[in-house]
Amino acid sequence: MDAEEVARLRVVAAVLAAVVAAIHLLHPSQGGVALLVFARVGYLGDPRPLLFTLGGFALVFGIIAGYQGLDRRPLYAGGIVVTLSFLVGFALWHTALDHGGFWPYLEANEHPDRNALLVALDHLRADGLLLASKIAELGLLAALVVLYRVDR
Repeated sequence: MDAEEVARLRVVAAVLAAVVAAIHLLHPSQGGVALLVFARVGYLGDPRPLLFTLGGFALVFGIIAGYQGLDRRPLYAGGIVVTLSFLVGFALWHTALDHGGFWPYLEANEHPDRNALLVALDHLRADGLLLASKIAELGLLAALVVLYRVDR
């Protein structure tokens, strides 16, 4: 890739990172507002608001740090880790973690008669924001991996 293509891909990655961060920070039931509600009542009833907020702010700080000229490869690597945690976290939440059944305040939402991956796909089909988030995350992951490899 030439320098112009790398610069354009950086912009695409920054926009995708901003979209992913906004979705996670502003999510109506699992973003920063939910974290504030839990903080106000004094307990964390669901781990997702904390994780969504931390991951969203990490992406925002990565965008700002990249704009300020910090070494980009560590930023790309950090972005890859955050993005993978969102993607893998979604898959685990709907499979091995049984919709949060391990958490003291959440009850398992088992689907014993259905394949867990099919249940996760059903969630994607039923929730447009969730689907948009996963598409943006996949695009961001691809852009960051390419940038990590080519942007020296």
